[in-house]
Formats: sequence, structure tokens, C-alpha cells
Amino acid sequence: MYLTLGQAAEMCGWSKGTISKAIKSGKMSVHKKTKAGFQLDPSEVLRVLPKKRETPTNEQLEPLDKHSGNSALSTEVNALQQQIATAELERVREREQLTDRIESLQQMLADEKSERRQLTTLLSDQREKDTTSQARGFWARLKGA
Repeated sequence: MYLTLGQAAEMCGWSKGTISKAIKSGKMSVHKKTKAGFQLDPSEVLRVLPKKRETPTNEQLEPLDKHSGNSALSTEVNALQQQIATAELERVREREQLTDRIESLQQMLADEKSERRQLTTLLSDQREKDTTSQARGFWARLKGA
């Protein structure tokens, strides 16, 4: 099941403009572009733009306002907390990608070592060495005995 731009915006809590900018900048891939609009994969939408936390209602903010005395600061704190959560999700995703890349590189290295051993074996001289001609000295060779 794919989502339209409006459905994706409703699902993750971001605006349609933000999602559109992510698509145009290449951060988000599109399953298909039709005459009706974009068809977006829900997992791709959540990967790029995780769900926003529900903002507390005014009733929930009142005790915070009474203690802080400044609603602008509490709004800024909430925005910063959202940015931290988004950065944390991005960090986890990048860590997983790097771990996968390291594992694939280690496997490639092991395969290349094995191949190098096989090629070295093929290239080395496998003939039996003649032991009789090694012990003869100069005079023995001269006399031909």
C-alpha cells in the first residue's frame, strides 16, 4: 500500500511542503510519480521524516509556564528535543549502515585472502627436485664419475 503526499503528511505529522522538499532534494525516494501525484512507501516516509511527537495542549503547558514564566523557552526546548530525537534516529540508522558495510568489507577481504592462497599454490614450483646432482663437487663433475 502506498501513500499520497497528503496521507504521508498526515501520518508523520510533517507538512506536505516539507515532504515535497525531501523528495525534490533526493533525501526521499518515490515509488511512482503519477498524474495524480506521488506514490510514497510508508517506511521510506518514516525513515526520512520520523513521526513528530504530539505537542502538548495548552492545559498541559500551563504548569510548565507557571514554573518557567516564559512560554517561548518551553517551545524552544520542545523544538530542540525533537531535533535531538531526529538526530538520534539518524545516528542509529547510519551506525547500522556502517556496520553492514564493515561486515561486507571483512567478507571481501577473507575471500581475497583465500583466492590469493589458491593462486600462490598454482604458481609455486611443484616439481620434485633432483637430489643426486646436488652433492657432486667440481672435480667429480670434471672427471664425469
